[in-house]
Amino acid sequence: MKKHIAIRKRIGVCVMGLLLALSLTACKDKDTDTTDDEEVVEEDNDKAEKKDKDKDKPATETSSIPENLKAIEGDWILVYNLYHSEYGDGEVYDYCEMADDPYGMDSEIVIGEKEGKLVANYKFNAYESTDRFYGVELISNEGSAYTGCENKDWYLQFTNPFEDDYNDDKRITLISDDKLVMAYEYNEEPTEDYSGYHSTSIYTYMRKSDPRLEDKEGLRYFDTVNVSNTTDLLNNLKNNTKIVLEPGTYDFSTVDMSRITNPAIVESYGEVDIQSISNVGIEAKDGADVLLCVDDAYSPVINFTYCNNITLRGVTVGHNVEPGYCSGSVVHINSGSGITIDKCKLFGCGTYGVEAYSCSNLTVTDTDIYECTYGLLDLNDVYTARFVNCTLRDSSDMNLININSAYDIGFENCTFKNNKVEWESDYFVNLSEYGDVTFTDCVFENNQYNKFSNRKVKQVNCRVSDNGEMTYEVDDSENRLDREGLLERYDEALETQKDIDDQFEKGSMDQATMNTLAYSEYDLWDTLLNDIWSYLRENLHSEEMDPLTEEQKKWIKEKESSVRDAAADFEGGSMQPMIENGTAAAITKKRVDYLVEKYLK
Repeated sequence: MKKHIAIRKRIGVCVMGLLLALSLTACKDKDTDTTDDEEVVEEDNDKAEKKDKDKDKPATETSSIPENLKAIEGDWILVYNLYHSEYGDGEVYDYCEMADDPYGMDSEIVIGEKEGKLVANYKFNAYESTDRFYGVELISNEGSAYTGCENKDWYLQFTNPFEDDYNDDKRITLISDDKLVMAYEYNEEPTEDYSGYHSTSIYTYMRKSDPRLEDKEGLRYFDTVNVSNTTDLLNNLKNNTKIVLEPGTYDFSTVDMSRITNPAIVESYGEVDIQSISNVGIEAKDGADVLLCVDDAYSPVINFTYCNNITLRGVTVGHNVEPGYCSGSVVHINSGSGITIDKCKLFGCGTYGVEAYSCSNLTVTDTDIYECTYGLLDLNDVYTARFVNCTLRDSSDMNLININSAYDIGFENCTFKNNKVEWESDYFVNLSEYGDVTFTDCVFENNQYNKFSNRKVKQVNCRVSDNGEMTYEVDDSENRLDREGLLERYDEALETQKDIDDQFEKGSMDQATMNTLAYSEYDLWDTLLNDIWSYLRENLHSEEMDPLTEEQKKWIKEKESSVRDAAADFEGGSMQPMIENGTAAAITKKRVDYLVEKYLK
């Protein structure tokens, strides 16, 4: 399979680096002309020679590296970066970026001993850049690696392989819990007209063999807090914190805001707004019955603004009022990324179960959304949202699912039942011109509507048994293609693929552009595959379509597995989206080629 990878490299290579790369990976070049017997003899001779040399060494000779420094040897992988900045006038900004985040950084440090010295291989991939060098000596210094570092005794610095000042200020040390940190500190002294500025970036690494790396979500949380009341819940909503909720009702409407000391909690027009936090989990204690609510039908129950990597798990959320019309949604998201809602119940009265604006990577799994009074979902300017194993039911009135300028929206194994569109001019799915949605293995049962969608939607292996006079209808007459039209689209896709290949081969794009192009490549073939599938479902007899459907389900699982395998070595790095989409595109194109050849030509 062809992979498109273009990397800007900044590489310093020296003889010592090449020797270290060999010694740290325990690799040994072998002469391909040497027989097995000759290799054994050579190995025995090497052992004898080493034994003689060891015999000649003074008995007291040991490594010149102090034991406290030797503890830093090993293979380390980046887990997260903590960024802190502050101005002389008191303004402070803190941010945590996980390596596992989409477009996150990817870095490794391999430290070992060479001729009595500590030396390192270093790789760092960030947005649009790559930094690498090999066999660089680490110089020991006394003191702290950065202001506030818990290890105040020593730190190491790279020698400079590039004869510039790029690496001079990177300092490495060990801290508690067997973690390695690499810190970069920057300072601007105050002047008469300037208050001064100080910032610290702290890159935290763990050993590659550390079993804690298997719990990627758990690595986000530096602290776990158990709470039993709403005030404590709001005061502990801080970066990199997991909140465990004891059983009970947490009513945001009754909070005394004078007792809220958390700057992330803002009250606006009577609404509690959670702002600018990241890597936070809010979940019910195992088996606990937890209700998050408000007493005001006109306010969202939970409002996240500029929040990233938030997980809401195992809780019930809704308005604690009599059923009726509301103007507040259940979960409201404004400008955020990585919001996960898992194993929750989101109920009305609420305009929508989830209302989102300007956000990306929204994931809702194993969640029940029900009894909302405007519709089920309202997604605006959203990029990538997945609803998996969810039930969306018993909601009514206007467009049930609004998708406005939202892309890559998918529903998988979801059940939609007992929902009703009250207005003849509204739809089950209201899709703007610039948006797309795919339903895969979904069930539609006892829903009532005039037309399912105002624009074409993608459906794969869905089952529909909606009732009443409202008939199931997708208004895609302008886009429905016959056999000749599909073959024409196929030829156009082949030409587009050539253009994409040419752009990748030129290798002059930054990583973000390559990621976008790889997504376009996958979307090209995935869209065509779904159109071909719709045509086959309408034109093949069941004797032929049923086994083909089973074959298609198996193919989907194999494709997903292949994509995961291909991206395994890039997980958490900036190239991961390109590898995933490029692999999926190649596999999907091959499937399209097969279906075109067998059923359309």
